[in-house]
Amino acid sequence: MTSRSTAETRAPATVLRQSAFVLTPLLISLFFLEALRLYYAQVYLVVWAALFSEPIDLSGLLAAVLMLSCFLTPLLVPLLRRATSPAQITLASAIGVAVARVFLSAGLPFEAEIIASYLTIACYGLLVPAYCEEYCAAGKSTNGERYFVAGFALALAYDMAIRALGTTLDLSLRPEWLLMQIFLSAMAIVSAFVSHKGGLPASERKVIEPASSWMGVLILTGLGALLFLEFNLFAHANTVARWVQVDYDLLAILIAAATVVGLLIPDVKAEKSQAAAITQNLLLLASVAAFLWVDGWASAILILVAQVCVILDLRLLFNYVASRTFRWKTSTVLALGLTLSLVVAFVLVLMYTFSFAYAYTLDLFRGTEPMPFFIAAILLGLTSTSAAWKRGRFESVSFDTNWVMESLGLLAVFLAVVAFALQPPISPEPAEHGPVTVMTYNIHQAFGVDNKLDLQEIVDTIRRADPDIVGLQEADAGRVPSLSVDQVLWLSRKLNTYSAYGPSWGSTYGVAVLSKYPIVKHQRYLLPSEEQQRACLETTIDVQGQNLSFFAVHLGLNVEERERQLDELLVYTGEASAPKVLVGDFNANPDSHEIGRVLGQFENGFALGGSGSGYTSPAEAPQETIDYVFVSPDIRIVSAQVMPSLASDHLPVVAELEIESR
Repeated sequence: MTSRSTAETRAPATVLRQSAFVLTPLLISLFFLEALRLYYAQVYLVVWAALFSEPIDLSGLLAAVLMLSCFLTPLLVPLLRRATSPAQITLASAIGVAVARVFLSAGLPFEAEIIASYLTIACYGLLVPAYCEEYCAAGKSTNGERYFVAGFALALAYDMAIRALGTTLDLSLRPEWLLMQIFLSAMAIVSAFVSHKGGLPASERKVIEPASSWMGVLILTGLGALLFLEFNLFAHANTVARWVQVDYDLLAILIAAATVVGLLIPDVKAEKSQAAAITQNLLLLASVAAFLWVDGWASAILILVAQVCVILDLRLLFNYVASRTFRWKTSTVLALGLTLSLVVAFVLVLMYTFSFAYAYTLDLFRGTEPMPFFIAAILLGLTSTSAAWKRGRFESVSFDTNWVMESLGLLAVFLAVVAFALQPPISPEPAEHGPVTVMTYNIHQAFGVDNKLDLQEIVDTIRRADPDIVGLQEADAGRVPSLSVDQVLWLSRKLNTYSAYGPSWGSTYGVAVLSKYPIVKHQRYLLPSEEQQRACLETTIDVQGQNLSFFAVHLGLNVEERERQLDELLVYTGEASAPKVLVGDFNANPDSHEIGRVLGQFENGFALGGSGSGYTSPAEAPQETIDYVFVSPDIRIVSAQVMPSLASDHLPVVAELEIESR
């Protein structure tokens, strides 16, 4: 599978140099991917806070717009080229990425993390155009595009492996990772210096036919579509696993392997390049359709094939840049292309986010969930096929790999396998008799009052109560605004509990149940919703030898919608076998008509066994009760409390129950 250019065979580079040529784009791209994922969530939170202020916080919206300026930094490269060389820009920006990335692992306040993310992305935006002009442009004798493409693809694979080690959580953003991040950043800086000093190894290549600069810019916008697809689908095994209902751990290994396979597949002949590109992008479209509407391993396998195709598309896009001369400098073409790519990726992420948050934004986004995926797949297909068509018309450089790339690829897959092997089995040991403790907790996608996502704080809050059964609301399982973490899976493994998930939208957001006792069966019900889709999760749990019907729910924001949702919810609860527990965020006060209807079937656990106000929201200064534990009359409340915590914008309600034996 390895092929080396004749020049490299005559004069092989040292192990250090070859490693540096691959490690520099790998590590710098990895830092960029990690920062970009966090930045999307940060922008989302700033916009969310501004929209929910009364009145709307225009300064917050302006701040969010200014945050997007980091996507424009590639446009500075043509200006910097007047003062210095592409090699100097590449080195300086690589150092900037590596240094800024360290601060994202330091546990800094939200505002400081925004600055660190901004600088990481901004410096990467400077690096790519300069790197490509110095090492990838036609007429150069370095074939640098293969090192950049290999580095970027391997960065995707290592990002998957790191998140697999963290059970979908990016460990590299945790303070515990700081020493490792300092080491990796130092390695990136050393590699950048080695590459800068020695230059990439020479190889035989020719100056290829000139091409339109604007065509180069438009073809490179395919990178934006690629980024969207990777961040929201192909590079996130947990998202795929939830959507198509397959095992996450195995899929994480297979997707990392598919990424490496896409890197190692030999080039097809230039005259067959367009046919191959059309085929692979038709497969890409088919996989997106299967992902959205087909469950099971058949869909998952198509996703694996599509991931291979995406990496092949990445190769085509950069091959086009390396195989053409432009009227403009290569760095100018890359600067415009990368800027448009980052903007395209963000717009697609925004569309996708609004498709499930339209209740708070614009109604026109209702039902648009599939659109961003198809737009991205079509855009990537058009740009990569255009690049392949040009490749077939003119002579083109070939893509080959070396032993360093292959070894690093195998290491990434090995790390994913290690992550699989390290996962402990779920084996809780609940009490065989005595009271049962239940909790309801709206975890706000694990964002605390400080606007930072911290699942460990959620775990610590739950552990303080040590509940046997927990009903969760606003539990995410793979969306970009929540760093694409499968929070239900992560919490289940961290707390050593069984779990059931009831997504209200797209298999990645909704309600969940965690239980030390075995969950015998579960059923999700979508409730009638005109605004944000709401759901109820019914579980049957074997508690000390008898079945408990346990419901978790999250009702809507307006009275009329809640009334319609209760029409169906109370039918489900009424048909369930006693004993029964109903928990959730009802978005209604205790004296409301909606809660009065619930009390027709249940009793209010806090009213029976709690003391104090019972306020649950907002967490910093609670002023209202909207979260409840309701129980059927055959359950006795021993005690109830609202627990203090700043891990979410809601406070959890805990109740200790005694269930009558049957």
